[in-house]
Amino acid sequence: MTNAVNIAASGSLGGTVISSWTTAGRPASPTAGQIGYNTSTKLVEVWNGTAWVAVGDQAASYSVEYLIVAGGGGGGHNAGAGGGAGGLISSSGSVSTATAYAIVVGAGGAGGTGAIGDNGSNSTGFSQTAIGGGAGVSSTGNGNSGGSGGGAAASGTGGAGTSGQGYAGGNGNGQDGANRAGAGGGGAGAVGQNTVSSSQGGAGGAGSNWQSLGTYYAGGGGGSPHNGSGGAGGNGGGGAGANGSPTGGTGYPGTANTGGGGGSGSGYGFNGYAGGSGIVIIRYQSATQKGSGGTVTSSGGYYYHTFTSSGTYTA
Repeated sequence: MTNAVNIAASGSLGGTVISSWTTAGRPASPTAGQIGYNTSTKLVEVWNGTAWVAVGDQAASYSVEYLIVAGGGGGGHNAGAGGGAGGLISSSGSVSTATAYAIVVGAGGAGGTGAIGDNGSNSTGFSQTAIGGGAGVSSTGNGNSGGSGGGAAASGTGGAGTSGQGYAGGNGNGQDGANRAGAGGGGAGAVGQNTVSSSQGGAGGAGSNWQSLGTYYAGGGGGSPHNGSGGAGGNGGGGAGANGSPTGGTGYPGTANTGGGGGSGSGYGFNGYAGGSGIVIIRYQSATQKGSGGTVTSSGGYYYHTFTSSGTYTA
């Protein structure tokens, strides 16, 4: 069997020299407890059974930044309104090494199929709760409140968003006749657009660009008319509302793992679509991986742990 650790006496004071390697040349099949000096990072590190952890960090806390996005609300049917985006929390804090933190990723709400759609489910982590997006209403009435609010039908008022997590859904324009259109759902970055006209649904509110990395999350869903054009989905995974007669159609879904609101359905008998599921991302600055859990990547001096479903982050 290959020795896990190679220690030799060195120097007049009886010091020891442990095995060394580069980051690229780490042992291919390490044993839990195996220790060595990483010449790439200039750190002593140990394999904890899951990841290489710098020895100097083992008894310490360290700082993380995190994004928590809830599931988006479903869109309404029958000239309905767009679903509100899932609530978005961007924050930071300290985690304790070797401590397990439960991560919950919320599902998107179902689209309306003869009634209002469903709100999205909450996402949680680090004692924080992002609220699921409010559903877009079907045909008539007010949007549901949520992380971001669902859009209203032609005669209604958009649902409220949650302070610090998202914005309200758009309002109707009062044209509640045979030809009518719904408003857009709210997003993490902007309110949903009001119903434009009886033949133009409102667009979903824009989402948020987390840490200016170029990827947007939590855009609102678009509203739909009986006759005319559906509203665009908000930047950040919001689903577009369906176009109305003569083609008609079912709305477009919120994009998975963005928390985008679902798009609404047009005309009679066309359903709204589901909101997108949420996501949780944790990042920290480090030369070596400290935690475990989720899908792990590194870029620009940061390690990222991305959770597209519920799991555990171990610091």
